[in-house]
Amino acid sequence: MSYLSYRDARMSLPSSSKPRKTLRSPNRDIAFRNQYIARSKTTLVLRPFGSPQSAVAYKITEEDGTPQFTVTGRKYSDRSCREFRDSSGLPLFELHRKWYRTNSWSVSLPGCDTATIATGSPRWALGKTSFGDFNLSFENAAAFGGKRLDEKMLTLNIERHGNALAFFDIVDGDRKVAEVKESIHHNERLALLGPKIGYRPAMDVIIMPGVDISLVATVAVIVSDWVFGSS
Repeated sequence: MSYLSYRDARMSLPSSSKPRKTLRSPNRDIAFRNQYIARSKTTLVLRPFGSPQSAVAYKITEEDGTPQFTVTGRKYSDRSCREFRDSSGLPLFELHRKWYRTNSWSVSLPGCDTATIATGSPRWALGKTSFGDFNLSFENAAAFGGKRLDEKMLTLNIERHGNALAFFDIVDGDRKVAEVKESIHHNERLALLGPKIGYRPAMDVIIMPGVDISLVATVAVIVSDWVFGSS
């Protein structure tokens, strides 16, 4: 995928036939880290920088450009992972991608890939992976402390839609609680205007109140890496 054009990367992906849900807040908070739970509807922008291996592979900002997170390229980590850092540069967590048989992902605490806080894997349909659809499972940090571990575990479904533009809905049960989509406003060009080798689109990241923005930013990086070949 790394050498496909932006247009080919999009048009080769079948869209979901499922109807899209409307955005709604979850019925309880959802988080990797409680301090990043949105208290109002929030829009961020994921912007790829340099090559996929650059010291900073992604910047995630508010719409006005205020920094929220940066994500490093893999060669800048001695353990071949992407490092998420806050706006001051402090490490938050790491995203690891595994290639055994099929793609999978894990999110771990900084410097310790065995301290896993989330795992992701593609969903299968008709005996093969549905490209761009995956599940993300994690212990919900926002769950009340008295709950058993199995009651704190949560799985979100990420559903890909669209051909002309790619949309990724983040679904909690019957609710779409966030979405990641190719940005019309922040991209240099639309894919249908012609191929551009190595082009990675900016993505709008929309998060409903009650959802951790760092969690949804992680989903945005996964779909950019996987779908648009930023490996």
